[in-house]
Amino acid sequence: MNLRATVCVALLAGAISIPAHAAVTLQGTRIVHDASKGRDVTVQASNRGEQPAMVQVWIDNGDSQARPEHVRTPFRLTPAEPRLLQAHQGQAFRVTYAPRPGEAPLPADRESLFYFNLLDIPPKPKDAAGRNLLQFAVRTRVKLFHRPEGLQGAARDAAAALQWSADGDALQVRNPSAYHVTLSTLTLADGRKLDVDMIAPGTEVRLPLPQGTTMPATVSFQWLDDYGTPRNHDAPVGP
Repeated sequence: MNLRATVCVALLAGAISIPAHAAVTLQGTRIVHDASKGRDVTVQASNRGEQPAMVQVWIDNGDSQARPEHVRTPFRLTPAEPRLLQAHQGQAFRVTYAPRPGEAPLPADRESLFYFNLLDIPPKPKDAAGRNLLQFAVRTRVKLFHRPEGLQGAARDAAAALQWSADGDALQVRNPSAYHVTLSTLTLADGRKLDVDMIAPGTEVRLPLPQGTTMPATVSFQWLDDYGTPRNHDAPVGP
C-alpha cells in the first residue's frame, strides 16, 4: 500500500493509557489531480471510531518533516482549518490547483508529485485529570499526483513502457513516460526480490543485484494503478 502513517505522542499527566489506532481514514491510498477533469479533486475522510476526533489536513512537496505553516504549494485546501469529526461522520476536502500570482506553474509535460497529510488527533478522555496519559495523534500521508492536461500517452500504459537494461552488476530501469510509476515488488528469474519504489517521469533508477546473482533475461514486477490496485507485468532486460 502506498501510504505512510506517523504516530505523534503527547504526554499528559497519572496511570498510562495507550490508544493505538487511527479512527479517521482516507478513501484510497493515492490522489490524482487530473487537470483534464477540472481544477479540483475531492478527498473523502471518515471517522470510523466511536469517539469524536480532531483532524488537520495539509499538503507538502516532499519534505515529510516540514511544519504545515511553513509549506507552500500551488494547491488550496477547502476546508483548511482543523475540523472536529463526530463518530461515524465523514468530511470531504477539496484540493484545488491555484498557483499564486507570480508563482511559476507546474511543468506541463509531466506529472508532479506532492503529498496529502491528515493528522488524526483523538480527544482528551474525560477522566484524564490527575493521570498520566499517552495520547497518540496518527498522521496519514498519501501521494498526490498533479496530472496536467494533454499529456502524451496514458497513465495505465506507463508501467509497460519502462525500459530495463543491464548496468554492470545492477539493473537499470528508465521511465520514458510523463507519468510516475510506483513499483511494489520486483522479482528476478531465480525468485529473488529487489527493493523498489517509485520511478518519476524521465528518470532512471539503478537497482544493484544481490551478490552472486546472474543478470536476468526478464523481470516480473507489480505496479500500482491510479486506484492503488496492484497490477502485474513482465518485461525483457536489454543489454
